[in-house]
Amino acid sequence: MSCGCVKDKDCAKCEKLSPCPKKILLECGTPGGEMMFTATGQTFDAALVTVDTACFCKPLTELQFSSQVKAVLQPFEDVDAPVDAEIVLRYDLICRRNGGSDIVIGSYTFRRFLTATSVVDTTQSLETTDTFTFNKCISPTACPGCIDYFVRVTATTVSVANLTNNASATVSMGQLVAKIQDC
Repeated sequence: MSCGCVKDKDCAKCEKLSPCPKKILLECGTPGGEMMFTATGQTFDAALVTVDTACFCKPLTELQFSSQVKAVLQPFEDVDAPVDAEIVLRYDLICRRNGGSDIVIGSYTFRRFLTATSVVDTTQSLETTDTFTFNKCISPTACPGCIDYFVRVTATTVSVANLTNNASATVSMGQLVAKIQDC
């Protein structure tokens, strides 16, 4: 049985455009677990990936981060009018070369506004779950060696523990992947 195509006639011929393939490295990082934020200023390392670029001349690095964020508004019982709440989390992408100092190479913001009018009665909570992701491309540098990249999450706003409601956010399933290619 034939499909009706002739390989030499119907398929494009593949010609190499580059005489030498470039080195590529893919590293999947270590997740940081789970953290519930209930107050402003709390910090948590959500993911880490370590790469060794010693075998690369000028490595071009792409970092991909993803996580789940669950925001909760829990009104206190016996309150007639619960108020709105806001959750703001800052995700800092941090680089540490060869065990040196931490350098923030990118900051990203997650913001969720929780509307109290969505809560029918004070025995219910309002919960939302979002996927929060970002990518960062780092230009080629002539600094080979071991590099740790990690994502640190800081609660910059948690509307919490007022007289009418209680808000929180939980960050989980943080994953950081590094793709490196020689230029």
